[in-house]
Amino acid sequence: MKLEPPPLQWSATLCAELRARLVRLVQRMRSPQPLGGELAFRGLVIGDAEIDRLLGEPGDAPDGPRFACGSLWRAVAAAGAPRAAALQAAFQLSDFELECVLACLAPELDRELERVYAYLNDDVTQRQPSTDLLLRMLAPPEARLQLSGSLARDARLLRHSILVPLDPAPGSRHAHGAFARVADGVARFLLEQDAEDPLLARARCVADAAPLAPVLWSRLPAAAELGALLQDHLAGEPAAPLVAVLRGRVGSGRRFAVESACRRAGYGCIALDLARLRRSADAERTLAAAFRDSVLRGAPLFLHHLDAWLDDAERAAELRGWLQPLVHELGWALFLGCETAASLSNWFRGARVVEFALPELTVAARTESWRALLAIQAGLGAGDAEGIADALAAKFRLSHGEIAETFARAAGEPRAPRDAADWSRLLHLQAGRVAAPRLGQLAQPVATAHGFPDLVLPADKLDSLREIVRRVRHRRTVMEQWGFGELSARGRGLVALFFGPSGTGKTMAADVIAHELGMQLFRIDLAGVVSKYIGETEKNLRAVFEEADRADAVLFFDEADALFGKRSEVKDAHDRYANIEIDYLLQRIEQFEGVAILATNVRGHLDPAFLRRIHITVEFALPQETERRGLWQRSFPPAAPRAADIDWDFLAGRFELSGGAIRSAAFGAAFLAAERARAIGMPEIVRALHGELAKAGRRVAAADFGHYARHAQHASIP
Repeated sequence: MKLEPPPLQWSATLCAELRARLVRLVQRMRSPQPLGGELAFRGLVIGDAEIDRLLGEPGDAPDGPRFACGSLWRAVAAAGAPRAAALQAAFQLSDFELECVLACLAPELDRELERVYAYLNDDVTQRQPSTDLLLRMLAPPEARLQLSGSLARDARLLRHSILVPLDPAPGSRHAHGAFARVADGVARFLLEQDAEDPLLARARCVADAAPLAPVLWSRLPAAAELGALLQDHLAGEPAAPLVAVLRGRVGSGRRFAVESACRRAGYGCIALDLARLRRSADAERTLAAAFRDSVLRGAPLFLHHLDAWLDDAERAAELRGWLQPLVHELGWALFLGCETAASLSNWFRGARVVEFALPELTVAARTESWRALLAIQAGLGAGDAEGIADALAAKFRLSHGEIAETFARAAGEPRAPRDAADWSRLLHLQAGRVAAPRLGQLAQPVATAHGFPDLVLPADKLDSLREIVRRVRHRRTVMEQWGFGELSARGRGLVALFFGPSGTGKTMAADVIAHELGMQLFRIDLAGVVSKYIGETEKNLRAVFEEADRADAVLFFDEADALFGKRSEVKDAHDRYANIEIDYLLQRIEQFEGVAILATNVRGHLDPAFLRRIHITVEFALPQETERRGLWQRSFPPAAPRAADIDWDFLAGRFELSGGAIRSAAFGAAFLAAERARAIGMPEIVRALHGELAKAGRRVAAADFGHYARHAQHASIP
């Protein structure tokens, strides 16, 4: 750390006093030793002539120089050193301990002293004072043994990261590395420099909120409540340190609330990101430096993203082991930010632990925030702003920070929105991305393009699907405005079960529902969710449900029996953990407030407990003849060339096929026709149909195709 000597009067006094003492110590080293001869300085490049030049003539130094404890500090204090006095008072340092800090700081003020320290250490590689050198130049011989404990690694100077121990240089004779330097944060404080300790700079919370987020956060009452709590805590002499835990989801304004509370109380704030700190090899040192600077600069400490450590029991225990002594010894006002509920009263026994919950915004609060941004920032009229705000608030459960981020992304599009339609389209698009940033990693987004007219199903099945849309579309009215949500503690979501043979339209029905509701559809990727590691599957499922809740997305569990299958008799550990996963799913799907669609070929494969939690069940059977005729006709798009002689009655009446098999046969026929450069006709359709039946394992003779039997053979197509 290269620092220019500051224009501080006390620094000159400190260097002059130390030089006077070092002169006498150098003279003592050069004096004849008890056994005769002079001390040889082998291997050093710093000679006597150079030291004489640096320190001047040593003069007559008496044998065994004696320096009274506190004399150096009294001389420096007389020159005015308020920061040093503040350091002593903050950590209750003795005069000797403070003098050790000043002696280690001196090379920052006078670089020549580094070479003198190396000379007296008898080691050119060690330019900071050793424990022995500090004792020799700051204490009389009879007090050195007792005072040496102040320089031990578990003493407060090193424990509180005021001094930092130095590792021995390679080849150094001082194998135990009994050297120390002033910590960067302490040096910057004493030298009245504004820059912070580099350890803290690397773990600082990044200011990544959208510019408009503070405008929305300022409406929250949490900042005023925290400010009142902090002022009340510090009004008298606190009997115990304050630990305030702020729980809220991403974008809820936890950091804003803490920093605003500190400003209201007249304090600064040191905000560190524990998620960044978890990846650091210097986590313990950084926390010690943070608590030290919190005391030194009178700024409460805020540790954000505590969840990053709580997911791992070992790392949580490690963090707890670091924080407990720091809070006990140096804590006075500590704020912790987390997303999930975490009871930390056992972590900080003897401290005053207070929990604050930043609740999820109500629909009304979200609507008001959207309306304010659209009216003021987008310049939309009251009617347009209100319509868009109502739609966004009902569809996406965003926090204030996420609302501001969504607005910033929409406004920053290359083609900036110009009217209400542009704003609505872009805001809906960006809100889905902001609300569920991780959902795309655990589930596959599915494009939705079909409506009810595209479905070929019996009338009663279509009514069941429309019932799903109706329940979702009007759930706010029924559950919130009419109060039906208060009658049940279960989630306000909707769970539907689609069951039936493959290819009968279950996936397409999910597509239609999401498209009709204007919601995103995500197919759950079992490979990305299920893990062989204990607890990972539950963690992934929790992330899927939480993200879908926020984005108001439709979750489609294809082949649902792979996750929602029946619990088995416990015979080994594998069975036990498999059952735990199912139990977790039962609990989580009951709390889900979005739309989940489970699809399976056989309803009986699902655990009965899941069936009791399903709101709507739709059976997808093989289509009847009339439905098959419609499916055949819909399987060929209008742009596809078709022969005039396609026998729809024959195709629909002769073979019982699922909609998926019919579409597959239509695709095959199209490629056959394209190969021959002609319109799609019965020869191509029959040949493709024969191959589709063979693929399904159905033995069909050519005669089963009646008078089209000749087309069932590949060679028959000219």
